[in-house]
Amino acid sequence: MSYVDISYWIPLLPALGFVVLILFGHSLPGRSSGWVATAVMAVVAVLSLGLLYDVMLAAPGWDLAALLSGHHEEALAKAGSPDFPFRLEWNWLAIRGEAGIPLVIYIDALAAVVTAMVALASLFIHLFSIGYMDGEERYPTFFAYLQLFSAAMLAFVLAGNFFHSLLSWEVMGLMSYLLIGFLYKKKTAQQAQKKAFITTKLADLGFMLGLFWLYLLVGNFDLADLASEQTLAMIGTGAAAAVGLLVFVAAMGKSAQFPLHVWLLDAMEGPTPVSAMIHAATMVAAGVYLTARFYPLLIHGDVLWVVALVGAFTALFAAILAPAFADVKKILAWSTVSQLGYMFLGLGVFGWAAAMFHLVAHAFFKALLFLGSGSMIHGAKTQDIFEMDQLKKYMPWTYWTFLIGALALMGIPPFAGFWSKDLILHAAEEHAKVLWLMGLVAAFFTAFYTTRMIVIAFHKPAMPSPWKAAEWTRGAPWLNLGPDEAEPDPSPPEGHHPHESGVEMITALVALAALSFFVGIWGSPLGGYGLLTLVYWGEMPEILPASKLMTGYLTGTLVALSGVALAWFWYSADPLRQRAPIWLTRMLQRRFYIDEFYYRVVGRIAQAPTYVLAFLDRYLVDGLVDLAGYTALVASAFLRHLASGRFATYALYMLLGALALYVGGVR
Repeated sequence: MSYVDISYWIPLLPALGFVVLILFGHSLPGRSSGWVATAVMAVVAVLSLGLLYDVMLAAPGWDLAALLSGHHEEALAKAGSPDFPFRLEWNWLAIRGEAGIPLVIYIDALAAVVTAMVALASLFIHLFSIGYMDGEERYPTFFAYLQLFSAAMLAFVLAGNFFHSLLSWEVMGLMSYLLIGFLYKKKTAQQAQKKAFITTKLADLGFMLGLFWLYLLVGNFDLADLASEQTLAMIGTGAAAAVGLLVFVAAMGKSAQFPLHVWLLDAMEGPTPVSAMIHAATMVAAGVYLTARFYPLLIHGDVLWVVALVGAFTALFAAILAPAFADVKKILAWSTVSQLGYMFLGLGVFGWAAAMFHLVAHAFFKALLFLGSGSMIHGAKTQDIFEMDQLKKYMPWTYWTFLIGALALMGIPPFAGFWSKDLILHAAEEHAKVLWLMGLVAAFFTAFYTTRMIVIAFHKPAMPSPWKAAEWTRGAPWLNLGPDEAEPDPSPPEGHHPHESGVEMITALVALAALSFFVGIWGSPLGGYGLLTLVYWGEMPEILPASKLMTGYLTGTLVALSGVALAWFWYSADPLRQRAPIWLTRMLQRRFYIDEFYYRVVGRIAQAPTYVLAFLDRYLVDGLVDLAGYTALVASAFLRHLASGRFATYALYMLLGALALYVGGVR
C-alpha cells in the first residue's frame, strides 16, 4: 500500500483530533492536549512527506543539462507514471442513483509539495504553542481549533473538485474567526475577528458566483478537467475572464490584497501562533493556491494582467507602510501582505513556478519570523520593538533563528527569499518593466523595515515608544474604537529583564530555520533546481541558467543591501536618526485612513438599505400584525356580549332574530 492510497488520512487525522480535543480536551491534565495535537500533526507530516516521495518517484524526470541548454526534445529523462497525477474518487451526494458530486482527492506535484509544506509548518506551530500558550485560559480549545484549521487547509489542497475546495475554504474562514477572537474578552479582538470575517466573506461571494457559473457552463466542478482544451473552448473567452476574475476576488480577500487587505493587520489580535498559522502556511496561502489552480481560466480569459497589477501594487503598498509601525507582529503582517503581492505578481507575469517556489519558501521563513516574534514577546513582555531591551544579549537562540528568517525575507543570498523572489522579478522584467520596478522598490523597503526591526529590538536598549506617545494612535480608529474602548498595548513590568524561551519553542524555531534554508536551496541552482523541475506549469519546466539570471541576482542583492545600509545608518545611531515628518508618520500609522473610510463611508452606505428595511418592518410588517390583533380585539369586544350568561339577554337576541326573519319575509 502506497502513501497515495492512504492520503485521505492527511486531512482526516487532524479533523478527528479536533473532535477528540473539543469533547475531551478539558479532561486531560496539564499540557497533554497540546502534546496530543502535536503528535497528530507529526503523523500527518510523516504521511505528507511519504506522499511527496511517492509523487517524486511517479513524476516525469528531466535532464537538467538539456533544459538549461534549450534542447527540450532531449530533456525528458524519465516518463511519468501512467496513473500520475493520482486520483482517488468516491461517490458523494448521490441522490436516487444519480452520480451527484464525487468526493475526489487529486494529487499532482503542486498538491504534494503544498501538503508537505502545510503539514510541516503546522507541526512546528503546534509544538511552539505548547510552551507559548501554557497557562492560557481554554488551552485545549486552542489546540482543537488549530487542528481543524490544519485539517481544512489540507483538505483544500488535496481537493479534486472545486465544490469541496469551497467547503474547506469556508471552514478555514470560520476557524480564523474563532482564533483571531480567541482572547474574546478584549474589545479589539472582538472587532478584529468581525472585521476579518466580514471582509473575507464578502470576497467569498466571488468564489461562489464564479464556481456556480462555471458549473452552469461545463456541468462539473472537476479541477483536472479545467485545463482541457475542450472545456476551455466550451467556456469561451468572455466567460473565462468573468469567472476567473470572480474567483480572483475571493483570492484577494483570503490573501489580503489591496483593497481587501484591511483585515490582516488586525488579525494580530489573536495569539502569536495563530498569526503564524494564518499568515504563513494556511489561510493566506490558500488564495495564491486557488489562483494557481484557476490559471488555465485566467490565461484563456486574458486577465492575468489584473492579477499582476494587483500583486505589484500590494507588494509596494504594504512594504511602504511597514516601517511606520512599532508592533513586531504588525510589521510582519505588512510583510506578509507584501510577499503575497509578490506571489500574485509572479502568477500575473507567467512566472507560475517562481510564484509557487516563493509560496513554499515564504511559508517556512514567515512561520519562523512570526514564531520568533512570539518568542520575543514571551521574553520581553511587550510587542513594541522600542520597548524590547537588547534581546540579542538575553535571547541568542531567538536572535539567530530570527535572523535567518529575516535574511530570507530580505532576499540576501543564499537564503530562500533570494532565489524565489528574484525569479519573480526576472519574470516581471521580461513582461512588464513598470511592475518590475515596483517590485524592486518593494524589495528595498522590505530590507529596510526588516533591518529596522532587528536593530531596534535586538541591538538597542529599551526606550520610550514613539508609537504609544503619538496622540493619533490612541484607541483603535482602524477598528472603529475610541480611546476609552480599546485596551492599551501592554508595556514590560518595571525591572523586567528579557529571558530565552523554553525548549519546545526553541526546537520549533530551529527546525523552521533549517527548513527555510534548505527549501531555498532545493529550488536554487545550488540544488539543481529540484523544486522547479518538480512543480512547473506546462509540458516541461522552463529553467534558465544562473548566468542569465546573474544580472537580476546582482540587482536584487544590491537593492536589498542598500535598504539594509540605510536602516542601519538611521536606527543604529544614538539617538535614532529619524527623518519622517509628522504628517507622513500620522498618515502611514493610520494606514492612509483606508480602514476608517470603510467604517465611516462604505459601512454607512452599506447600512442605508437597512434603514428602509427597518421602516418597512416597523410600519408595514408590524402594522399588519398590529391591525390583525386590533381587529381581533374589536371583534371579541362585540362577540363577548353574545355569551354573557344572562337569560334576559339571550331572550332579547332570540326576539330580535325572530323579528328579523319575519321582516325578511321568512314564514
